[in-house]
Amino acid sequence: MLVIGEKINVLSTAIYEGIVSGNLSPIVSFAILQVESGADALDINLGPDLRNGEAIMKELVMLVQQYVDVPVCLNGTQEIIGAGLAVHKGRAIINGVTGDRERMARLIDLAGEFDTRIIGMAVPGKGYAEGMDSKCVIAVEIAEQAVRRGINVSDIYMDPVLTSFALSPDAIFNAVRSIRTFKEMIPGVKTLVGLSNISQGISKKNTHVINSTALGVMAGAGLDAAILNPMDRLVKETSKTVKLLCRSGVYCDAYLCG
Repeated sequence: MLVIGEKINVLSTAIYEGIVSGNLSPIVSFAILQVESGADALDINLGPDLRNGEAIMKELVMLVQQYVDVPVCLNGTQEIIGAGLAVHKGRAIINGVTGDRERMARLIDLAGEFDTRIIGMAVPGKGYAEGMDSKCVIAVEIAEQAVRRGINVSDIYMDPVLTSFALSPDAIFNAVRSIRTFKEMIPGVKTLVGLSNISQGISKKNTHVINSTALGVMAGAGLDAAILNPMDRLVKETSKTVKLLCRSGVYCDAYLCG
């Protein structure tokens, strides 16, 4: 399972204040700690409204890659993502290809130009997809457009977009169904979720067990990747165990006995 660290997000107070003040040490710390905790890539999410977002994304990508040798998953406007790609070392990941036709076309073009992997989100241009049929239509269109641009289907991660268990008791059932259906409809495609969505609005003391349990359930349905907090010990141990039990990791006596 591909683990993408979620902690460098402008919605985080520490990250936002660090960017505004010019003190980027918290970003460096989060980058190092996440990779040391097992992250295979790091998400940098600057959102749509950050002033000077393009310059900031360039600075953060270069800074993070000075300290850790993992790909960056870029999230923001098309312009912000493009700026990050221009300075990224190695193969990046573009996050946030949606059903919005303009955004889809621009980000897929960037993915083709810079040879990146992409994360497709099964959401329309505005709002959220209602029901499985709508999600599947968006997922298939994203995959078709990406393949047409020369992107290998194995480099596409489709995100069904988790809803919170606090809002929908069927959240995990729907995610499992989406993961299986995407893989059946688009042979070779991979699947991904933003794990922390499932525990939004839940008491903080319960988020660890909710997130880790949800990860295990979705891994059993074929989930290939997750954007998560690798510094959450329970989630970290679950993701590590998933790699072992699903045979994507090397069998290790030391792990089993330690």
